[in-house]
Amino acid sequence: MKTEEDRPRRELRVARRTLIKAAGATSAALGLSGLGLCGYQAGRDPDSYTGCEGLQGAAQSFNRKKFAVDEPPYEKVGPTRRADGRTEVIFSRVGVARSAAQMGKRIEDLDEPFRSYYEQHPEDFELDKQNSELRRKVAEDSPENRNRYILAEAWADAMGAVSPRPIGNEPPEISDFPGRRSRSPFKMKSSAATAKLIKKVSYEFGTVLIGITKLNHDWVYKYPSSRRGFAMNEPIEVPKHWEYAIVVGTPMSWDPMYANPNYGTSNDAYSKSRIVAFRLASFIKRLGYAARPHTPGNSYDLMVPPIMVDAGLGEQGRHSIVITPELGCNFRPAVVTTNLPMSTDKPIAFGVQDFCKNCKICAEQCPSGAISKADKKIVRGYKRYQLHSSKCFNFWNSNHGSLGCRVCIAACPYTRKSNWVHRTALQVTANDPTGISDKLLAGMQKRFYPGPEPSDFYAATLGGKNASYREPPWWLRTEDFIEL
Repeated sequence: MKTEEDRPRRELRVARRTLIKAAGATSAALGLSGLGLCGYQAGRDPDSYTGCEGLQGAAQSFNRKKFAVDEPPYEKVGPTRRADGRTEVIFSRVGVARSAAQMGKRIEDLDEPFRSYYEQHPEDFELDKQNSELRRKVAEDSPENRNRYILAEAWADAMGAVSPRPIGNEPPEISDFPGRRSRSPFKMKSSAATAKLIKKVSYEFGTVLIGITKLNHDWVYKYPSSRRGFAMNEPIEVPKHWEYAIVVGTPMSWDPMYANPNYGTSNDAYSKSRIVAFRLASFIKRLGYAARPHTPGNSYDLMVPPIMVDAGLGEQGRHSIVITPELGCNFRPAVVTTNLPMSTDKPIAFGVQDFCKNCKICAEQCPSGAISKADKKIVRGYKRYQLHSSKCFNFWNSNHGSLGCRVCIAACPYTRKSNWVHRTALQVTANDPTGISDKLLAGMQKRFYPGPEPSDFYAATLGGKNASYREPPWWLRTEDFIEL
């Protein structure tokens, strides 16, 4: 029988149990609250938008502000000149050389400006004349070699099948502006807010990276490369409304890209980037401002790589392609020129120039020898690495699979999927002033991840082995699905 003395003990035990229960209930409530708060925050994180990551800007994750510089990381060394879109763009001039080869014409028989260009670059004339023979030579290869890339060719064609309506032949003063019935331009509250808006809608339109810059007229072609409202043999007077340049774009599909030159294609990213640019131009016009898309593969009035540099997306590498922190050089850009007032981005310098000086992997893997292992040269008043476009384009016609090469993109140490290893290496090289990590990481790639012999990339009829830089993804292995 319990006495009165036992009562305080019982009450103490009850009070203790009650306290423990209350504490447990409180902890549970706090835990649930914390879980709800964490869930709410996670729900707001763009990374959690499954299937929509590319629409939220989450892929553009590199801290560019830390590496912002006042001047772009290319070197202006004297008087500059604008590129001639008729002769200095391989796609524009090669048809003239092909015709010359078929008709037996010599350089002195050509019309201007091609005569003057080829007199200064006689090696290009010989290379460009050879171009039409390369596909015929490749076609003579064995059916076994030709048919191996049926799926890759079908995939490349399909990815390029959707294209917005191209710019017609109306001059920019007409084609770039909204229709006659459109109202006057809306007054934007601030340039910073406008830039924020343009970046957001561009992500919604499908871009992965975006940068904004004032347009440097040095990057506009002196003469046009194609008819987009310009007379072919008259200098382009840069329209006054081309004040700003917005760079957008998307990467090529990763696994086929690594299996270049035979299995990759640029058409997948080209089509997406074209669509983004045309959507963005339409959006800007609805605000009452002028906008003109310059889109891949050949609908440009300007040179895109230096505009990317100016817009802070990356630095131009030894292979002439711009290397971005997030995607390396696996990025296919488009540009929209406009007079919509916006805040601009600063260029960045995150170590590419020093890395490319020592690396040279792209030059060593280049089957055509188009990428130089030498130091930079002065090109139109700027110091840069120079790509030999005729050699490059000739290899495009020297292998099976979809047209092109892209081995330099696959081989570039910066071109890696954004996993923790790549992000760590990027941070090390970007923050190492000694250059030791550059040499170490480039050496590791050469030692542990060697590529084929460059000559093996050619078709068998041209002395090669139809090699690809890496094995193709399973879904492009024709021999596993089609009876050859």
